[in-house]
Amino acid sequence: SHLCLDARGVARQPPGGIMAKLGEGDERWIVKERDDGRNVNAWHWEERDQTEWAKKRLREMLGGLTILDDATGSCKITAIDSITGEVTLQSRKQRRFAIYELDISLKWEGQYFDADGKADVEAKGTMRIEDLSEETLDGMPCDVTCDSVAGRRAELKELVRTKGAPIVKAACLEFVKELKALVLAGQTSDEAGADAAAAVAAADAAATKLPAKPPPTARANNSYVTSSADSAAETAKLEVEYTFPLNASFVYESLLDANRMRAATAADASIDATVGGDIRLFNGSVEGKLVELVPGAKIVQKWRFSTWQPGHFSDVTITLAMDGGNTKLRLVQTGVPVEERDRTEKGWRVMIFDRLKMVLGGIPP
Repeated sequence: SHLCLDARGVARQPPGGIMAKLGEGDERWIVKERDDGRNVNAWHWEERDQTEWAKKRLREMLGGLTILDDATGSCKITAIDSITGEVTLQSRKQRRFAIYELDISLKWEGQYFDADGKADVEAKGTMRIEDLSEETLDGMPCDVTCDSVAGRRAELKELVRTKGAPIVKAACLEFVKELKALVLAGQTSDEAGADAAAAVAAADAAATKLPAKPPPTARANNSYVTSSADSAAETAKLEVEYTFPLNASFVYESLLDANRMRAATAADASIDATVGGDIRLFNGSVEGKLVELVPGAKIVQKWRFSTWQPGHFSDVTITLAMDGGNTKLRLVQTGVPVEERDRTEKGWRVMIFDRLKMVLGGIPP
C-alpha cells in the first residue's frame, strides 16, 4: 500500500487509504525542499545559520566606502576591524523570519588638502555600530572616535559623524534588505547564490503589493505600575505547574537558549546562560539576571517587566523533574506587584511555556 509523510515526517497511510494524484492534496503533506523530507514545507521549527555569509556580505558592502572625495580632501572606510554576533534564518509552520544581532567596528582615515592639493591635515579613527538588529534599525547607534581632535582633526571627526555615519547606516540597511529578501524567497544564501539582486528585486515587487502597515498604537502598559519594591503588602506570589512531553535536561537547555526562546516568542531575546548572566526577552519587555543554575533541574533568577518600578525585581525559581516520559515544571515567583499577578502568570503559561512546547515539538531532544 502507499504511504505519505505527515507533518512530523512520519510515514502514514493517507486519509481514506487513497494516494493523492500528482498536483493534488494538502500542501503540508507534500515533501519539498529537503531530499530526506525531514522538514515538510518548513512546517517544523528550523534554524539555519547565516552568520558567515552575513560577515562576508557586510565586509563587501562596507569596505572602502567613500565619505569625502573632492578638491577639499578625502575620507573613507579603510578597514573592517571586526564583525561579531549571529545571523539566523528561522522557520516555524511556514512562517519564516530572520534574527540578527551584530556588532560592527570599522576604521577610517581622512585628510584635508591645502591650496596646492597636498595633505594639510590627516586623521584616523574608528566607527562602531554596537547593535545592528531589528530593534535598532530606526536609531542604529553609531559611535565615532578620532586619534586626535586638535585643530582641523576635529572637523574630520565631525565629518565622519555627520556624513560618514549615515552612509554606513544606509549600507547596513541595504544588507538587512538582502537578508529579508532571502527570508521572503525561503532560501539561504547558498541556495540564492552570490548574486542577491534578483531576490531583492523580488522582495521589492512583493512589498509594493502589500497594504501599508497602520501606525503603531500606544501600549496599554506604557507607564510604570505603582507597586513599591519595599512594600511586601503590595506584592504577590504566584505558582505555575506545567508538563512538557520531553526530557528535563532538554527543557532546561531550551529555557536558557536564546535562539529557541526567540523562535518561541517571535521576539528578540538574549540570554547569558551563566550565574550572574543577564536575561532579556520580548524585545526587552522582560529583563532579569540568573542567580542559581542546577543543570537539568533548577533555574533561579531575578525577573521583572520593564514597566515595573525602576529597580524592582521579583524572584523566580523553576524546578524540573522527570515523571515517566514527561518533565514536570514548577515555577514559584514572589515579589510580583499585586496588579501584575494575573498578567504575569498568563505570560508564563501562554506566552512562554505553551509557545515553547509548540516549538520544541519540531526539535529532536
